[in-house]
Amino acid sequence: MAMPQAEGMNPFADDVCAGPFGVEENRSVPGLNVDILGQLTSTIDERQSSAGRAGGQPLLLLTAPRAGYGKTHLLGRLAAAAGGQVVLVPLAFRLEDEIGISAVAVRGLESMARADTPREGWTRLREACAGVCAMLVRRLIESGTLPCANPEQALRVLNGDPVEVFDLNGNARLIGEWVRRFEAQLRKPMTEQAMKRVPAIPAALESWVDAMLNHALDGGMSKMAVLRTLAADESNEGPVTWLRLLGLWRPVVLLVDHLDAYYRNPEAGLRIASLLLDMSEMDGVHVVLSLNQDVWQATFGHHLPSAMEDRLTASQMLLRGIGETEAAMLLKMRLQQARVPADDVREFTSFMDVKRYFLGRPLGSVSARAFLRHAAKQWDFYQQTLASPLAPASISPQAMMPEPEEAGVVPLLTETIPADEPQPGEVTIFDSATTAQMKLMAESLSEPERALPQENEAPLAATNGTNGTHLPPPVAAKVAVQALRDLEPTAQTQFSSNSAGAFENLREMLGKLRQPSAPALSSDENGTHVVAKRLAGVMSAVAPELAVHQAIPAPSFVAGPAQAAATRVVTPPVNAERDALLGRYEALRLQMSAEADSLPLDYTKLAELIRLAGKRFPLVRFSEHELPGMTGRFVMCWSLQGLDIVFGLANFADGSYWRTLAGFAAGRLAEQGANAVDAAQKLKIATFKTDREQQSWAILQHSTAFPDELTAHVDAIHLDTPSVASLYAMQRIIKESESGALQATPAQVMSVLARELDFFWKRVTRPV
Repeated sequence: MAMPQAEGMNPFADDVCAGPFGVEENRSVPGLNVDILGQLTSTIDERQSSAGRAGGQPLLLLTAPRAGYGKTHLLGRLAAAAGGQVVLVPLAFRLEDEIGISAVAVRGLESMARADTPREGWTRLREACAGVCAMLVRRLIESGTLPCANPEQALRVLNGDPVEVFDLNGNARLIGEWVRRFEAQLRKPMTEQAMKRVPAIPAALESWVDAMLNHALDGGMSKMAVLRTLAADESNEGPVTWLRLLGLWRPVVLLVDHLDAYYRNPEAGLRIASLLLDMSEMDGVHVVLSLNQDVWQATFGHHLPSAMEDRLTASQMLLRGIGETEAAMLLKMRLQQARVPADDVREFTSFMDVKRYFLGRPLGSVSARAFLRHAAKQWDFYQQTLASPLAPASISPQAMMPEPEEAGVVPLLTETIPADEPQPGEVTIFDSATTAQMKLMAESLSEPERALPQENEAPLAATNGTNGTHLPPPVAAKVAVQALRDLEPTAQTQFSSNSAGAFENLREMLGKLRQPSAPALSSDENGTHVVAKRLAGVMSAVAPELAVHQAIPAPSFVAGPAQAAATRVVTPPVNAERDALLGRYEALRLQMSAEADSLPLDYTKLAELIRLAGKRFPLVRFSEHELPGMTGRFVMCWSLQGLDIVFGLANFADGSYWRTLAGFAAGRLAEQGANAVDAAQKLKIATFKTDREQQSWAILQHSTAFPDELTAHVDAIHLDTPSVASLYAMQRIIKESESGALQATPAQVMSVLARELDFFWKRVTRPV
């Protein structure tokens, strides 16, 4: 039963499923991915009931377009739908794990020990141990080794819920108490029964049966620690024995999830894929691999041999997003579970307007988490805006009457009233904090001021025909724009309709800058100058209409050189290419914000940007070196006056890369020390991280990848979401210029937009 809604709690705040255990089908949207759920359950049933080996089948691959589509929640629904017919073993590798069968057993055992059951004092691990022990006792009774007065009843009880048998308050506790009383005599016969079905070392198998019986009878962390030690012992085949013993009770479904830490780590992806494919060959073991498409492409996918990739994708299932019907059901379900009154449910449902939210969105593109977060924001806004306001203070009729001496007097229109001071008779609806917030919102809706011109950059060249003439330089542009701003409003009204049409043509031309280049150019033309030539043609049409400004005197408060500049305006200066590039950059930066906020740092994009900048900046000597022993992997270096920068651009979990990079940097540092000329030269290893990489970076710092003498030379530059979006936008716009989508070369893009990343260049070149 859902608990009453706590004071101020948002019904949609819980949007992340921590694990598969504890997910209830009656608290889930029935129609969401119901076909995938049915396919999962039927496939496991078919494999388990197939003749011969229960294993040997390709693993099940469950993928989603990105995080938030409900993979973990679907695995929880699979556990609930199984109804106790399988043993679920959730598995999440850690970066410090050596990927292997022992890591599978240890992490799976730990996850089961953390998962509680409805019965107090019982975990999924203790339940599984009790199930295995009950099955072995049942085998003893069936074989006649263990005499029993009523074998049919005993077999029926032992075939039921093992928790009821081994719990002190269970319905079948009499059998459990009998096992507890004669456990010393039962251990050896139970081990002999296990040996008939599990190929394992006898001494190791005896240790496992003993430890599982102890944990089933008493539970506790001390007994769990013994099991963990046995699971980590590969020399005695502990991990394999653990899974085979679980398979004696029920089919084992291994749920492999949360592999995001191995993003862009193909070596780890190859080891994980090989391990899971081998485990799918085990009797009674089914493997379900769950990951997002970005992790699949960057870590698995084409990085695997074709035969291995084919085996992984043989049973692939793709999750889809939530639909309008499912979203409406999820909305209503969350409100009901939070005990929201029925009237509020109707009002918020109307306020939310699910149908409007899904208008224009592609089918299946909305993840459940994205919808829940949208609903959470709408709920907060609903609570703030529709709360009952305080009743305004009553106003007496006398206060509304005019003063005798002012009766019949109408205030002059020239009189001004301070906007911030309430006048007599006015009712203040909002408090001061709300009023200030509304003012900020109103100011944010106004047109922003024009960005400052890039004074120290060379203008983009533009040829007019074949005479090589150029557009006005940026300095002249700034003077002319300032002169136009100083004109009186009455003078601005003298623009004709023709001049307005010319400006419309100018805006249309700026929009065409973003279009692909012309397919064919003559030999004396190139893509760099086409835009400038079109711009010159437009400006030649605008110039006659603007000639009227020559006869307009400057306002009286303009004196000296400014007045002379105002009267000398003949044609307006134009930096159309610069404005268009800046506009495209801002659009891309907004577009990249979502990727920067939701995905791990893309080191490939940073590498492309650093490579181009290193080749463009005149004060930087750029070099690129192949890492020793790592064919095809390179490290980039910047050499400035007094500083060498070695860039480390790889996932922090890739230990071999960072050890090799540290060796390269140490060799370069030793060369500096041996060279008397560069004795004062400094070196640093620059790398980059966001909040997502903070944990993996901390693990790398405490590893042995960097020798002590190199630790002081490592500079991990932290990037926030806006910074990452700016870097991604610069990389994308350079790609567009290289492909011809923009009629500007990468060199022109860098010359115009380099200052937009001043924060990045200054941080990179700062000594450690």
